[in-house]
Amino acid sequence: MTGQQPDIQWYIARDGKQHGPLSDMEMRTFVAQGHLKPTDLIWRAGFADWRPAPAVFPFQAPEPAAPPPPRAPMSRPADAPARGGQPAEVERSFEPNRIHVAHDDGFDTPSRKGRIIVAAVLLLLVAAGGGWYVWQKGSPQGSDEAVPVVKSGQTPSSTPATAAATETPSDAITSPEAVEKGAEALDAKFQQTPMWNVVKREFPDWYSDKLKEAAKLSAENEPEIKITKHLAEALVALRRQHANEALSASTEKLKTVANAFLNNLKSLGERSVGACYGFISQGETAPVVLEIMLSPEQGASVQAQVASIFEAIADGRKTPTTHDRAVKEDYEVLVQQLTKLGWKENDLKVFSNPSALSREPPARVCKMVQDWFSAHLSVEDKATQERLLVETLKPVVSG
Repeated sequence: MTGQQPDIQWYIARDGKQHGPLSDMEMRTFVAQGHLKPTDLIWRAGFADWRPAPAVFPFQAPEPAAPPPPRAPMSRPADAPARGGQPAEVERSFEPNRIHVAHDDGFDTPSRKGRIIVAAVLLLLVAAGGGWYVWQKGSPQGSDEAVPVVKSGQTPSSTPATAAATETPSDAITSPEAVEKGAEALDAKFQQTPMWNVVKREFPDWYSDKLKEAAKLSAENEPEIKITKHLAEALVALRRQHANEALSASTEKLKTVANAFLNNLKSLGERSVGACYGFISQGETAPVVLEIMLSPEQGASVQAQVASIFEAIADGRKTPTTHDRAVKEDYEVLVQQLTKLGWKENDLKVFSNPSALSREPPARVCKMVQDWFSAHLSVEDKATQERLLVETLKPVVSG
């Protein structure tokens, strides 16, 4: 079991003002609630400069009302260290626990439990960790980096090339012919798995490019774990890019995704609590998950889950389905299912509060997330289940 990694600290620049830091959980709350704007700039330790929001997180038009104009200064705080240490804290007008769900969808007078479950749906950050964890080669994140100053008038279109979501492999040291041959060998290996099979079928050009990148890394004698990480990050980026199509899949496809997610957590949990918690908190790119994925047998459940999402994407692209939004009564049904699993009022409060949830023992977090999906899949009314699944799968496919 690997040691716990330092928390990522996120910063947002909007309308000439800078906000942060936000913890990783708080940032995912902000994104899950649809408050991120495509014109926002994002920074965290590990970024050479500010990046446009769409290059870091998938943009979806926000459903709640926009938050009030931020008041923090754009430039780095005066007492922020130039190097070594975290930047000084600035006004946190984006703090997720100050953002409330807009009651424009039938939730005008929800019950207390209803409010908690609505929040839990929007704050299901534990399922949204994949794709944003970046290894710092053993260095504490942000230990030697300060927030860069946002230049006046800087916009996503004017940000430097460092805004790319993935690193570009180093210059090739082998011939194109050797790389092509290596890509063919990888293709023969990858096509033995359902995950890569569906990805190649739906995104052949993307698949071909990633094979060549992996083959080049292999030819440069890069360790297998680095190649696996590179491909995992690319898959996460592709999944996020097509999240809306996945959510437009048929109800049966959505149920398959939920079942695959639940089965994956159970399988990882049988291996170790660390494996389950690592996937919940960091997704496919968690170090422990990457190690597991090196083995086709051990990584089967992870690959099955990824495959289910890309099958949903394929279904949503081919025959998109419009799903109704969940209503207050749906969450009351969900509360009943969770109660059958032994949940009490305090469990609902903990699960709907990212800060409280982050302080819970990893074993309990794993159990609660499994219960959450089990409860959804146990709902008997198909229409109710469909509406609930669409909401709860949003962070799974776009996180």
